[in-house]
Amino acid sequence: MKFADQLQKDIFAPWRLSYINYDILKTELKARQLDHEWSERDEKDFIQLLENELTKVYDFITAKLGEVEARISYCERTLQTFMNNPSWSSEQNWNIMDDALTEVLFDVNDLAKFTRLNYIGFQKILKKHDKWTKLHLQQDFIPQLRAKPLDKQRFDVAIVYISALHDICRLQGKPRTGNSASGGDQNAFERATAKYWIHPDNVTEVKSIIMLHLPVLIFNKEKKFEVSDSAISSIYYDNEDFDLYTGRLQRDEGAEAIRFRWYGPMESKSAFIERKTHHASWLDGASVKDRFRLDIDDVSRFIDGELTADTITQRLRDKNVDSKICDDTHFIASGIYKSLTEKSLNPVLRAFYNRTAFQLPGDQRVRVSLDTDLSFIREDNFDGKQRRGEQDGVKEWRRPDVGIDYPFSQLDESEICRFPYAVLETKLQTHLGQEPPQWLTKLVDSHLVHEVPRFSKYLHGACYFFREQMPLLPWWLPEMDIDIRKPRATNFGLTRSKSFKPLIDGQYRRAMEDEERRLNDVAKKTTTRATNGGLKRRSPNTPAAPQTAQK
Repeated sequence: MKFADQLQKDIFAPWRLSYINYDILKTELKARQLDHEWSERDEKDFIQLLENELTKVYDFITAKLGEVEARISYCERTLQTFMNNPSWSSEQNWNIMDDALTEVLFDVNDLAKFTRLNYIGFQKILKKHDKWTKLHLQQDFIPQLRAKPLDKQRFDVAIVYISALHDICRLQGKPRTGNSASGGDQNAFERATAKYWIHPDNVTEVKSIIMLHLPVLIFNKEKKFEVSDSAISSIYYDNEDFDLYTGRLQRDEGAEAIRFRWYGPMESKSAFIERKTHHASWLDGASVKDRFRLDIDDVSRFIDGELTADTITQRLRDKNVDSKICDDTHFIASGIYKSLTEKSLNPVLRAFYNRTAFQLPGDQRVRVSLDTDLSFIREDNFDGKQRRGEQDGVKEWRRPDVGIDYPFSQLDESEICRFPYAVLETKLQTHLGQEPPQWLTKLVDSHLVHEVPRFSKYLHGACYFFREQMPLLPWWLPEMDIDIRKPRATNFGLTRSKSFKPLIDGQYRRAMEDEERRLNDVAKKTTTRATNGGLKRRSPNTPAAPQTAQK
């Protein structure tokens, strides 16, 4: 589909006049070229026209974001009034505010789509200009695009606040039980994980759908949420033969992935030293991720062997940490250090992304995460280039010239790979017998996601930079050459009625919730009937079937 047709198809009618006027820009290009050879005057006029369009779009986005923030603040103040005045705390009032928040959420989703569509429009017209005029405006126009960026607009903060207020409405002001930070130091946990790619066109809609069912997980509620709070950086280790890469790709027994991870900015005070093991021998063949925490200043000392597993564990014992956690930490630290030394492992790759996690606080049965801005950055010194040096006589374990400032414009393109999609992960604690909720099953079966079983960030990044040295390549690489977007086949997702009212799965929100309650009631009654029927069919004199003896 040509972009002009896509623009007309995807325009949100109430905002029609605020979109890039793509047809006029294209006509201006074509008409002048047909009339005469493109001149310096033509170029100045076109740039002025382009700048006017950029200002119009950028100012509209800024104004709308201001409206969104004002409406969120109003909702927050109103909910606070409900909680402080029980006489106002009626179910009707909670529902009214929940509907208001849903309206704001839909506006955020529409604004995200508006922003992306306009960003693509400017890229397309600049490319068309350079092709027709043989000039290089796409490069020369970068300062204007950086001054009024459309690719750096962040809607995550608004979604986080809407999620928190929606959760208050859901609970009608009652406090949510459970600790958001629980599990932060968990040493080992088992999950069944599925992975999906999300096209940038669908990212905000997917976030919004999940948020209607699970709250955004905030680890530190005492601190005001900032965009940098969602940043995650991981340094992956391997050797020059890429033994860890090969083992993970082949799914060898006991294959490891080792990474050093920190959350937030480079100034973060601590890091997690993590190890993923495929079919761990010490867990009867179960796959596991385990980790322990270190102060940032201690990471290099651990790598050099100056800080031992014994010392790390003794520090925990001195703080009266549970003995089981101390023993597990010693086991993990000694195992990782052994792999670092015996396998000659060094930093190879950094994976960076911004993560939005969705989970009930303190309840890890169902966890969903969505990673955006995924980037892979070289950390190795294999080619003789010193990306990491020494500081105060201590070897650096991560590049000092890279922070969390996506899209990392300061880096040479040979040093970075910007992944084109967001990555959705669904995680269920299978040892608790957890089944996926119905809404999640609908989401992963929908047109909004593209399943990529066993997708690995490290494997993808490593094969991108070192493909010539890899004996095997991941199966999903050909998927990068296809358009993962799919036509909408059902009513699933966020749409609007002819009068622009929010529709969830083709229904007004109250109707959708009533239908979900009805289906749940039917399921419960069916289960009860089946159970009672089974009891009635067996006579009291009929012995129950013998149970198979457990070996």
